[in-house]
Amino acid sequence: MFLAVKRYLRYTNWPIIAAMLALIVFGVMAIRVSEQANPSIAGQSAKQMKYAAVGLLVFLAATIVPYPRVGRIAYPLFAFTIGLLIVVLFTPKINNSHRWIPLWLIRVQPSEIAKLSYIIMLAWYLRFGDRYRRLRGLVMPFGLAFIPMGLILYEPDLGTALLFGPTLYFMLFMAGAKLRHLLVIVAIGLAVMLFPVPRKVDQATLKIQAPRFDVLKYGPLKFYRVRDPLELSRPPKVPVSYFRVQVGDGGVYDVQPLSLRVLMRRQVGRIEGWLRQGHPRVVLREGFQLRWSLITICAGRWKGSPRAGGGDENFDFLPLALNQLPEDHTDFIFSVIGGRWGLAGALALLAMYAIIIIFGIEIATITYDPFGRLLAVGVLGLLLSQVFINVSMAMGLMPITGMTLPLVSYGGTSLVVNCAALGLLINVAQRKAILLSPHPFEYGRKKDKPTNIELAMRHE
Repeated sequence: MFLAVKRYLRYTNWPIIAAMLALIVFGVMAIRVSEQANPSIAGQSAKQMKYAAVGLLVFLAATIVPYPRVGRIAYPLFAFTIGLLIVVLFTPKINNSHRWIPLWLIRVQPSEIAKLSYIIMLAWYLRFGDRYRRLRGLVMPFGLAFIPMGLILYEPDLGTALLFGPTLYFMLFMAGAKLRHLLVIVAIGLAVMLFPVPRKVDQATLKIQAPRFDVLKYGPLKFYRVRDPLELSRPPKVPVSYFRVQVGDGGVYDVQPLSLRVLMRRQVGRIEGWLRQGHPRVVLREGFQLRWSLITICAGRWKGSPRAGGGDENFDFLPLALNQLPEDHTDFIFSVIGGRWGLAGALALLAMYAIIIIFGIEIATITYDPFGRLLAVGVLGLLLSQVFINVSMAMGLMPITGMTLPLVSYGGTSLVVNCAALGLLINVAQRKAILLSPHPFEYGRKKDKPTNIELAMRHE
């Protein structure tokens, strides 16, 4: 028993654990700031501390159970998760979506569980063989990804569904899939998403907007362009499109990307709020969340929001910004941290993630077991993708997608699942397989040159 504990402590990656604990504390403190500004969410920080206690227990369990045993139940676990994603579609709507299954005093979010179960299943599937080095061999991994993605999109939850793509690519690339095959699939996907599709403009709408448009004629084609917005106090509200065109005396059409035609109106509105951040009408509607997210971040300046009182110079603008910012304790928790602790706090938060990523890469690099390496890469890919999308969303660099910040945003299922994922990462570091065969996932490499000792033995 003593030797087992000694070995556990010796091979545990403590920097990752320290960074994880720091992020959890960061999250509880940020949620507390949101509570002070918005009494309607009072008690959320206390709940988050309870979720953190459960998450740490799950983390400990994930480090104790050998990860190969987890791999053996990968397929049943994935099938169980798919079942949960189907069941959640029949539950009552909360915030206009089917995302949570109510269980006694808690609500479980199956989409969060699906992210981790998908990583475990895919790592187990890719651990042996090289069939995915051919283009047709990628059909199965992508097909397995589309199952949970489609069910999550149907909830709808676009943000969580988007995480499966980057995670899949990280794991396929590490497993040895050819880069040109992966780029071809990306190119095909972008071509389909951006494919131009015409949409006829209603004549009544066109008549109202016509005085604010300039018409450019190129032969039989007429292109409609909004006049210089500096001359307009209220420029016309038009759909997001490549251009507005008319052929001869026929109908007028907005040519839009295909992806905008299949998305829900709310999702299209978020994209419009990102693309037209300076539009006076969009800012007050579709761009409302983004506007107040940026205002909240700017309120923190360099070292954080000043204390209230003492005159206008020391006025604390943060509570006012947080009262206007929706979902500040979940999707926009990074804005809260930037507003309360300034640029210094935001950089400290990102530094904690950087520690996990750097030491996680080291774990994946020195691990020769195929399943262990892919499992580590999948966890790191998921974490990196989620942090990148959430921070970019809060800063206006990407459209708002409803993405939580790992270990920091409020949410029990999200926190517990992320703790379990990091526990598996630590588990891989603790159990280093003995290499009895060539290094895994190394294709087409030239044999290492013989050393001087080997040359001398050959001459003898």
